[in-house]
Amino acid sequence: MKLKAYIAAMAACPILLCSCGSNNSGQTALSPIGTTTLPTAASEETERKTTEQTLPLILYKEEVRTLDLGKAAEKAEIQSSDESVVSVNGKEITAVSCGDAVVTVTQQGSDSDFVTKLNVSVKYSRFDSSPEYTAGGMTGEKDGFVYHTSIKKGSMLPLGITGADSVTYSSSDESVAVVSDDGTVTAIAEGDAVITAEVTSGKDVCEQKTVLNVFKSVSTPLPQEEIDEFFSRAVFIGCSLGEGHKMYLESQGEGYLGSPIYLALSSYGIYNDDGRNGEDYMLSYNGVTDSAKNLLKDIDADSVFINLGTNDMYGDADFVGETFVEYLDGIREENPEKVIYVEAVTPVCIGSETDYLTNENVDALNKILEDYCGSNPDAYYIDINSILKNDDGGLDDKYTSDGYVHLNDAANEAWTKKLINTVKNQLVYQQRAEDAVQTYEECFTETARSDAAAAIDKLGDGAFKNALLSRMP
Repeated sequence: MKLKAYIAAMAACPILLCSCGSNNSGQTALSPIGTTTLPTAASEETERKTTEQTLPLILYKEEVRTLDLGKAAEKAEIQSSDESVVSVNGKEITAVSCGDAVVTVTQQGSDSDFVTKLNVSVKYSRFDSSPEYTAGGMTGEKDGFVYHTSIKKGSMLPLGITGADSVTYSSSDESVAVVSDDGTVTAIAEGDAVITAEVTSGKDVCEQKTVLNVFKSVSTPLPQEEIDEFFSRAVFIGCSLGEGHKMYLESQGEGYLGSPIYLALSSYGIYNDDGRNGEDYMLSYNGVTDSAKNLLKDIDADSVFINLGTNDMYGDADFVGETFVEYLDGIREENPEKVIYVEAVTPVCIGSETDYLTNENVDALNKILEDYCGSNPDAYYIDINSILKNDDGGLDDKYTSDGYVHLNDAANEAWTKKLINTVKNQLVYQQRAEDAVQTYEECFTETARSDAAAAIDKLGDGAFKNALLSRMP
């Protein structure tokens, strides 16, 4: 290009050399070539807001749960702090092993992130599973997370959400559960309720829902086969009341309660056990007549149930109690591996009491027996006295067969139910303690150790408890 033409072209295209701007007086100014124009404040990217909710979640080993999310479910980011404890596959989380992990669910709005953190504790249990539900997602078009849980009547659950511009809480049924302005839920009565938190953050609105089941108590199922197995390895010792109870058990059909061994004799009492009144007043088993403590040595059983005392009320409670304690100590000394269950002395019909066989004396003796069991390992007291009393403290007319001390089928049925419930509860407590110890052995966390210690503390002193304690160094 010729020099004149080049100069003319440059004069026609000044934008190639300079750019326009404004000086402080508002006049147009020129900038040198290569200078970048800084973006104005309006064009800067706004910092994203983050709201966060932290919730507890108990899963049981090998459970698989589908997280319940809102419309952003497919693009939500779900992460586990420890995949060896809780693994993530899409919206599914799997309890892999016992321990603790945090599952973080992040859902992105236009200018906000909605984060739900689940503090997951994975445990081992023969009985339990986390609340069952069908993940249905949120109603409507809002983002959100649905938390499914159960809580006991009278308890409280914090659902506080942080980082939001505003949160409005509401309950679908305030007769079941109410929620405060800060997100604390109080369980009022049994039933179901949905707690909704409408969360506003920047331009975004999110709904965090809690589907809540309020329960009064939880009954742990225990297979009847396990209860029968327990009683099949038990021995019952009794007097005429024991004979009646034995007949009742047999009347319930072959194999009822595992067909336990029953050593009962109408004239049998603690005073007769040593043979002072002859063999006709002693117990026999497989053709052998001997004291109870010696007979038990030859019986392959884990536990012995003792219901005595009615034939022994020839003195006040302290006198009879002293002999009764010696009897129990003798059984324990000769049979240290057997667990002893002392069944309370049953009441007497009012009007049929004698000098010493009175309900006041019976109650005092039962207190001695209860204290004995409370201070000796592998000894348990079962109160079958109270359930047979009327309001006046005597044997209820509906439970007596003779207006004196003997029991009818209704009484034996109530007696048996009490035994079954006592044993069932004990077996459940033992299994729960064992499960808690197994959880601790798999993960060795402080939370698991604390849970195991609490479960063990509910057990009575004895060999089973000691065996569990030995597994927790």
